[in-house]
Amino acid sequence: MKLFEIGFVPIRLVDIIDVALVSFLLYRLYGMLRGSLALRVLWVIFGIFIIWRIVEVLDLVLLKTILDQFLGLGAIVLIIIFAPELRKFITDASRNTIFDRTVRHVTAKVVSEKIYLEIEAALKDIRATGNGALIVLTGSNPMLEVQETGDKLNAEVSSRLIYTIFQKQSPLHDGAMIIHDNKIVAVRCILPISKSMEIPAECGMRHRAAVGISEQSDALVIIVSEERREISTAFLGELNRDLDYEKLDKAIQLHYQRSIRSEKENK
Repeated sequence: MKLFEIGFVPIRLVDIIDVALVSFLLYRLYGMLRGSLALRVLWVIFGIFIIWRIVEVLDLVLLKTILDQFLGLGAIVLIIIFAPELRKFITDASRNTIFDRTVRHVTAKVVSEKIYLEIEAALKDIRATGNGALIVLTGSNPMLEVQETGDKLNAEVSSRLIYTIFQKQSPLHDGAMIIHDNKIVAVRCILPISKSMEIPAECGMRHRAAVGISEQSDALVIIVSEERREISTAFLGELNRDLDYEKLDKAIQLHYQRSIRSEKENK
């Protein structure tokens, strides 16, 4: 059934549904691959596809034949490259029922409070011993590329584990700890350094690294200073220094609330 025309092109109801479905699938694919190396590969493949269409329109026979063969093998290559992402997508889809989302929403506050209590206990002990710490609570971006720079852990959030990792005697104390999806997923990670001139001169590389990653993501970063034994946070490029535990609690709670809203919007 034709609804209207744009120039000489008739627009049907099925065309609108078709475009809406494709847009939704592309959006979900972007959300699944965001923050991973696979997204860059996908952009390269998309660029090759556009070139292939242009070559087809211009009727460049030899070049079209070469690209046809390349794209034919590309389907197999895509399955191999995106195998982890496809497995994650299927797993998420199978557990992403209305009941599961409701349970996650109800328990999210309890989970965030538990994580805060574990982090707070660890920070108190770390400050008491004069050690430093750099903890990244991820937002919508799991920061897979940053995780790759460190050592994978995938452990439950525990105050004793956090405290032990950030002891100077530990081989894992340098770099950042990444907490994603309520798990300590990686430690000893390398963060980008901020070049902002607004960071106070007395702040060291931990603070610059915290601001650097917060400039590139929506993560909340917690810093413990060795010299001044103060706790600071970085979010969206803004550094908040010398926080008490009440303010830190509010910052973590607000961060998890934002993460929950973001997850609901992406669903």
